[in-house]
Amino acid sequence: MRSVVSLRQIRDYEPQAVVQAMRASLEPLGGMGAFVRAGQTVLLKPNLLGGYAPSRAVTTHPSVVRAAILLVRAAGGRAIVGDGPGVGALASVARICGITAILAETGAQLGDFGAAVDFEAPQGVVAKRLRLAKTVADADVIITLPKLKTHGQMTFTGALKNQFGLIPGKLKAQWHFRLQRPEWLAELILDIHQVARPTLAIMDAVVGMEGQGPSGGRPRELGCLLAGRDLAAVDTLACHLIGLEPSAVPTLAAARRRGLGATSMAELDVKGDDWERLRQAGFQKVSKVDDLLRLVPLPMGVLRWIRERWTLRPTMVAGACTGCGICVGGCPVSPSAIHPADGQVDDLTCIRCYCCHELCPNQAILLERPPLFRSLRLSTRPPAPTVRP
Repeated sequence: MRSVVSLRQIRDYEPQAVVQAMRASLEPLGGMGAFVRAGQTVLLKPNLLGGYAPSRAVTTHPSVVRAAILLVRAAGGRAIVGDGPGVGALASVARICGITAILAETGAQLGDFGAAVDFEAPQGVVAKRLRLAKTVADADVIITLPKLKTHGQMTFTGALKNQFGLIPGKLKAQWHFRLQRPEWLAELILDIHQVARPTLAIMDAVVGMEGQGPSGGRPRELGCLLAGRDLAAVDTLACHLIGLEPSAVPTLAAARRRGLGATSMAELDVKGDDWERLRQAGFQKVSKVDDLLRLVPLPMGVLRWIRERWTLRPTMVAGACTGCGICVGGCPVSPSAIHPADGQVDDLTCIRCYCCHELCPNQAILLERPPLFRSLRLSTRPPAPTVRP
């Protein structure tokens, strides 16, 4: 059977319009009642990367979170909202992102992402045990509420990638340090996905982000909500909406290798509005192509040296830094590889995890193409993993 993905057009975030569009998007899936039973605790997991105003299109819009809370409550469930922000405490991030006001209106609670619990991951590729937020263990149902955005390291961030936020606090930086390549981070994300087992994804694609996402790109009006049980299928349709080949997305490539969901349009059954009519022409994506280095018959040490000089590197924009220190706090390297005071990134210690680019609230850190990249007009995407890191 093909995976059902529902799509509903919606022009803006007017609260009642979002509720109606979300309810309509869930009808082909059996409605919220197909996922939530009376008395169940439901973790709603939006993308709350950091403290960004909703107009920046960095985080899941509060109207989308509000609609999900109301539908969960109508089904008899108890809603808890939470995420592990890349920087900052969840309470302060939720306030800036407009979530706190929604909680006050609806009576939903903010989850505890400070405490962590160990989970066994018998099917894990990267880890057989994962430490996730305690709220994950307390929830009967997890519904993920991703934002459609580009991502400097992972090409695209959507339903599958959203589960990375179930890792609390500084543990994210430790994983970034251990897994310095996108394909291994993708495998970790799928390990988390298999442990957490979110039952539904509702993607905020009313206004997405193009360009240098996940925080430094530009808002782009897309005008729709996507919903589905199969998170890979939701991401696949989202990729086609913006003209991105799913196989170029590390999480979807890993999902295809592991047989975790639909990763091609032939495997999808799209319900609702005409997705082709909503396709976005000229959507600016993160540029990545196949890793040609693996085809070159050179020693691995030489190939690593070439790749280091072929990989996008973070660079500070002169005059744009406000000295907030968020990049320093988010850098997994100790001492930090980024030095805002003198506007420099230490190329010798930087591991190319792009946390600083991802977290900078002022777009003061760009991903620069090194000279070898510019001369060959190419970038690299590492090959699929064959051994444990």
